[in-house]
Amino acid sequence: MMVKTRAATPKPLKPMNPRTPDVKYTGPEPEWSVQPTPETRNSALIGGFSWYNYHYGKRDARELLTEWLAWRGDAALSRAFSKCGEHLSMLTAAWLARMHMKGLDLNERELEHITATITQHVQAHESIKTVVERAVEEVRRPTIQDRLRDIMLTASADLEHQYDDLIRAGVRLTADYRPMAVLRGHNVAPPLVRDVKEAWQSRRDQLNAVIAGTDAQLVEGYGNFSRTQLKTLLKYVDLVLADCDSYVQVKKTERAPRRKKPVSPERLTQRFSYLKEFAELKLKSEPVTRLVNATEAWLYDTKKRKLIHVMADSHVGSFTVKGTAIIGFDAVTTTQKTLRRPEEQLKLVQGAAAAARKAYKEIKSTEVKWSGRGNENLILLRIR
Repeated sequence: MMVKTRAATPKPLKPMNPRTPDVKYTGPEPEWSVQPTPETRNSALIGGFSWYNYHYGKRDARELLTEWLAWRGDAALSRAFSKCGEHLSMLTAAWLARMHMKGLDLNERELEHITATITQHVQAHESIKTVVERAVEEVRRPTIQDRLRDIMLTASADLEHQYDDLIRAGVRLTADYRPMAVLRGHNVAPPLVRDVKEAWQSRRDQLNAVIAGTDAQLVEGYGNFSRTQLKTLLKYVDLVLADCDSYVQVKKTERAPRRKKPVSPERLTQRFSYLKEFAELKLKSEPVTRLVNATEAWLYDTKKRKLIHVMADSHVGSFTVKGTAIIGFDAVTTTQKTLRRPEEQLKLVQGAAAAARKAYKEIKSTEVKWSGRGNENLILLRIR
C-alpha cells in the first residue's frame, strides 16, 4: 500500500538549488508529479538518491528529516530530532523523506525505514521513549531484506558517483573506474544485482539513442558531450553491466559447498542382500557393514558355486555399498570363478591375503566379470 503525500503543507517547501555548475549535468531536483510504475520504481529511486548524494551530505539529511517531521505534523518529534547529531546513516531516510515531500507516494516499507531511522537517532541522543511512542505510531524493526536492499541502493549510489567522477574528469575512462570493486566492497546480495542493472540498462538505451540520433530531446540533453565522449560514457555503462554479471558468477563460485551429512555403514548396507549362514558347508558371513570402505573381499554364491574376488578401484582407494550393489570396485580385476570342489577350495582363500590370491589364481576355471549385485545366496567370506 502506498502512503500518499500530505494534502496541504503549513508553508511552501524551500527549493533545493545546488550552488554548483555541475547542476547542468545532473539536472534540477527530481519532481514526482507522476508516480513511477512498479517496473520503473527501483531505477527512479536510484536516480533520486544519486541526485541528492551528489549535491548534499549528512548535515542536509538531518535538516530534511527535521523538516519532514514538521511537514507531517509531528512538531514534538521534529524538535527532538533537530538536537540529534549528524550521521551518514540518515542519508537514505532523508532522501526518501524529501522525495515524499516533493510528491512521491511511499510504500509501507519505505515509510517504516524513515521512522525507524528517526527513532534510532532520537533514542541514542535522549532517552525519551515515551515521546517516541507518542509520536511514532508503529515502528517496525528493519528485516534482513530491508537491510540488503539498503546496501544495494547505497552501492548503486556509489556507482553513480563513479559515473559523475568520470564526467568531471573530462570523460576519460581509466583503470581507476572499477564497478566490481564497488559491488564487492558493499557485498551486494546477488539476487538484488538485477535491480542495480535496471537503471544502467535504461541509461545504456539512452546513450545508444543519442549516438544514433533517434531521439531529438535526448540529443539536446546530451549536447554538452562530443561523440567521442558519448562513446566513452557508453563504455563505462557497458563495464557496469558486465561487472554486475561477473559479480554474480564470482559470488556463486565463492559460496561454500553444502557439507554432506555422513551416512552410517548400517544405513548404507540396509538394502544389500546376502546370506548370513550356509549350513551345508558351515559358512557364516562377516558383518555386511565391513563392505563400506573395504579394499578387498571374497564372496561365495552358494547357488551357482561362484567364488567372487572383489578388488577396489585403485583411483578410488576403496569400495562401498549403494542400495543393493557394491560400487567403487575395479571392473577389470574383480572376477568370479566356478568351483568344482567348494568344500576344499574355499578353505584356501580364507587364510592370508597373499596366499588367498595365489590359490584363486590357481583355480582352473574361466574368469567371468561380476556385476556387483548382491543376492540372497551370497556369503561374505572374507572382507579386508
